[in-house]
Amino acid sequence: MVFFAFLIVAWILLLSILLWDLIQKGQNKLYMFVLIPSSLLLTVTTYVTIQGLLGYPTESIKKGKFMLLSSAVKEPDWIYYWVIHEGDIDPTAYKVPYTEPEHKKQEQASQAMEAGEVIAGEYQDGTQ
Repeated sequence: MVFFAFLIVAWILLLSILLWDLIQKGQNKLYMFVLIPSSLLLTVTTYVTIQGLLGYPTESIKKGKFMLLSSAVKEPDWIYYWVIHEGDIDPTAYKVPYTEPEHKKQEQASQAMEAGEVIAGEYQDGTQ
């Protein structure tokens, strides 16, 4: 997380220096008119998408069949699932808001996996 903060601060500092230099010189107004909004858009886009690039769990669950690889609970905030979807090569990490019913489902799945069962399912619009 420290790297994430450093990356954002470094990006904003670099962009500020470049924009300040561009504004001070003020040679080409059209270039300035295009560069300033596009740099702000790029900064916002970078901030929003960097967590996905760093591999943090996502809350947007992909529809379709999946196989559960592992799970963990962080009471009272989140339940984490590590699944692989049908047709995918790499697993995906999801975080689901903590609720008692979801915790019971997670415990049942963990016990079944410890007993050697393969846990598979299909996610469709809020149902598992």
